[in-house]
Amino acid sequence: MNEHRWSVASLRLRELLEGLWDRLDRQASVATGSAMITAGLEAGTPHGALRLGRDADGLRHLLVPIGPGDRVDDDLRSAGVHLTTRTLSSDDELPVRYADIACRRHDLAGTFTGLVADLTGLIAVNPDRAPSLIVRTLQAWRLLLGGTSNRWTLPRLAGLFAELAVLEELLDVDPVSVRAWLGPLGCPQDFRGTHHAIEVKGTVAAEGRIVHIHGADQLEAPEHGTLALAWLRITESTAPGARSILEILAACREKTDDLGALETRLAALGLPEADDGPMGRTRFLVTEHRWYEVAGDFPRVVPQSFVDGAVPTGVHSLEYQIDLDAVPHLTERRVVLERLGADL
Repeated sequence: MNEHRWSVASLRLRELLEGLWDRLDRQASVATGSAMITAGLEAGTPHGALRLGRDADGLRHLLVPIGPGDRVDDDLRSAGVHLTTRTLSSDDELPVRYADIACRRHDLAGTFTGLVADLTGLIAVNPDRAPSLIVRTLQAWRLLLGGTSNRWTLPRLAGLFAELAVLEELLDVDPVSVRAWLGPLGCPQDFRGTHHAIEVKGTVAAEGRIVHIHGADQLEAPEHGTLALAWLRITESTAPGARSILEILAACREKTDDLGALETRLAALGLPEADDGPMGRTRFLVTEHRWYEVAGDFPRVVPQSFVDGAVPTGVHSLEYQIDLDAVPHLTERRVVLERLGADL
């Protein structure tokens, strides 16, 4: 595998997007009227191709086709990016309903291109989940642009440490594996390739193996693929071998071939660039780990658990717990890591 493939692909996608918006700007300079001008992308959903848009004010849009029953609530909280829905049609096509992600400031055009590149990549891998991916990705990018006031508590630090421990092992398999760490960018699972995914759960509890699941899609495997659950018991420790978040991050930076992708994900998490507080002082050890195949009769709630294969209208923020002591679906860690590494 070409070790620079992902970074080159990301750069080319941004260049493609900027080129298309430049073309729309040129078209607008000779056009009359106030209609939005659009250009299609190769990525799409079951309802059609994604489109870039340029409105009468010269502002950029990403238009994501959604179904008649897909719920996308308007989100106008940010001064920089708005989410609405609109229906567009051309002379030779039927009307199509779109989720419209609009950049509202000209000075954020370049940053908006990065958001569109990330969202386009996520939708290309998960076209059936476009509405939820839009909401998750916007939230992640708002944290990137505006920071977060959430405190980094011990359980939260331990959860991040668990993800970084898995990331470090993936980087040993392939140094571009940081591109699979999509949880910070809004993906339902922490790590995801084209066909395989890993959800990571860390706990600081001294006893028990209870995991908290957020949403009906967190334990939904990719179509025609596999999902593994990595469970790690994280213990605060000063023993030899214990590391802080900053120390395990330093190891990941040494092992990755795409530092830009790693830094984008850390920024989306609201992680400070430097911290002499809990990030640097608190040290952890992985004292237990178990890996599970989420398949067959593994206990979970997914869209297929409901009538018509979809969460009922009006049900939001689904959360539940699983006692892993009652689950026998153990698998080998190396098998899961190599499977995802080969999927990138």
